[in-house]
Amino acid sequence: MIRLSLGTAIELGLLNNKNDIPPTTAYVMIGDKCNNNCAFCSQSTESSTRRDKLSRVIWPEYSKEDILKAFKEYKGEHIKRICIQSMASEKSHSMVEEFIEFIKNDVNMPISLSAKLEKDEDIQKFFSAGVDKIGIAIDAANKTLYEEIKGNNYEEKLNFVTKMAKTYENKISTHIIVGLGESHKDIYDLYVYLKNNNITVSLFAFTPVKGTKMENTSQPPIESYRRVQLMTYMIDRGYLEKDFNFEDGYLENIKIDNIIKKDIHKGHPFEIRGCKNCNRPYYNERPGSTIYNYSRMLTQDEVKLAINELNMIDFI
Repeated sequence: MIRLSLGTAIELGLLNNKNDIPPTTAYVMIGDKCNNNCAFCSQSTESSTRRDKLSRVIWPEYSKEDILKAFKEYKGEHIKRICIQSMASEKSHSMVEEFIEFIKNDVNMPISLSAKLEKDEDIQKFFSAGVDKIGIAIDAANKTLYEEIKGNNYEEKLNFVTKMAKTYENKISTHIIVGLGESHKDIYDLYVYLKNNNITVSLFAFTPVKGTKMENTSQPPIESYRRVQLMTYMIDRGYLEKDFNFEDGYLENIKIDNIIKKDIHKGHPFEIRGCKNCNRPYYNERPGSTIYNYSRMLTQDEVKLAINELNMIDFI
């Protein structure tokens, strides 16, 4: 089973509709059933939600022939990368290999893969197949939450991701989901560790999905998420723990210099970061609702709103 995100299908001309924000990556989901049991995910083994959803995004199904034809006929300028989301099963992994082999001679775009991979030989297999970046999701920012929500061993996962990042330099990425119950200090510690090991990190806001174990958990307060965005933006630029004041794990204050202040007033900390050319439109939000990750440059009104959402005295 091969699915495209709704926005991808529209951008490639497979659906007659219009994107508010065109995707700059083509998002492909491969596999029918996942062996994982992540408490937040619509594709987990115990989820009762519809199978054509991942987070809050709808993923219509297409044949590989129709998908390849759409790529070959694509005349747009937005899509510059393909990102494959694979279910956690041997069958799904085989389907991913087959799909890459089917398209790679006709589609000249870098391919990313997000999958539950736990062996070096599996990582090497997909790099050899033509993938240029592999995402191994950590999601939860501390051991207790990870093992409760993901059901796996935290140290083993972290050690594996780190080992792969050293073996395949600048080719390994991961995700952190904000709002699973962690503290800001948990995110700081994990983010710095990942950054120091040359692992690309994407931030997501937890999004409740009906039919999952965490369907009644709320999204993180926007103030909390904005502070995490600013903190991680600054970590990427070399700022240190002394620049952040945590009280009982919450990021109460940030030392802002003129360089960062200028970036804030351009909206840069609130834009999506992660793999190159990945903008993930509306992955965490609905059009017209609170925007957690901006998939484009912010307008001046949006910059003012984001500054207010930070709720820090420096910007009042």
